[in-house]
Amino acid sequence: MISLIGEQPIPNLLPLRHLRPEQAVFVHTKLTQKTAENLQKLVEREGRISADLLLTDPYDIARIEEDLKGRIREQGWADSDLVSNLTGGTKTMVLAAYRVAEAYRAPFVYLQSEGKRSRLYRYEFGDRGYRLVEDHVLPGLLTINDYIWVHMGRYPEPARPREDLGSRFEQALQEALEGYVDEVKRGVILGGALELDLVVRLGNQVGVIQAKTGKKAMGKEGLDQLKAACGRENLGTYTVKILAINQRWDPTMENLWELAEAWQITVIELPSFTEQSPVLSPEDQKRLRSEVRRALGG
Repeated sequence: MISLIGEQPIPNLLPLRHLRPEQAVFVHTKLTQKTAENLQKLVEREGRISADLLLTDPYDIARIEEDLKGRIREQGWADSDLVSNLTGGTKTMVLAAYRVAEAYRAPFVYLQSEGKRSRLYRYEFGDRGYRLVEDHVLPGLLTINDYIWVHMGRYPEPARPREDLGSRFEQALQEALEGYVDEVKRGVILGGALELDLVVRLGNQVGVIQAKTGKKAMGKEGLDQLKAACGRENLGTYTVKILAINQRWDPTMENLWELAEAWQITVIELPSFTEQSPVLSPEDQKRLRSEVRRALGG
């Protein structure tokens, strides 16, 4: 499989997991080399796929075509051996890779991630050009650890346990979500001071939940943390962002609502959890599960 590497690594990982080629070539630029290296280490650790890197120019179509054809010749691959993933890379990389696929009459795939579904389209060339031969919604093919590794190049570290109201709130969220999402991790350190309260996964969609109580729930700290964690330099902009608070934001807090909307953060108000009664009511548990699943596309 020839995979074009862009800023988002998941569209490269999922087709590999689904189609399971013997070899992968990650075609990258200087800007996306780290992403390619993370993918290479992940798939090689699993031992089922050997992976190589191929550095190319992001915008020179002729150079990209020659680099791809050169690698195909070096490996001695026949037309029937090849499949190209055209989901990532620059537009010129996609055009060049398509031209190479057409020249070799080799199939190609494209992963659609809109609507929080992983939908794989597979095309083959025939007498009248290409035709769609597969349109498949992919099942869950990764874990939270996979997701963090391909973005960060390392597995998460567990946070040190705490004994305070915020910690009990996080625990209540975790317990309420278990069994309603595919995976939930609590207390995840990405590196440095970047600590995530909870990370959740439903299918191939991953989200970060920051949990705030009391005065912290009434400020923008949680919003800032989510923006940082899900930025391009960390878990990527496709990561779902959720703020869970044990307070209510009244209409006078319009600035916070506007900021949450601008940063595409789902805010879930769970006021039943208090210092006097540190449990979630059945109604708030239902609200939490429903809102988290909706945010993750469930």
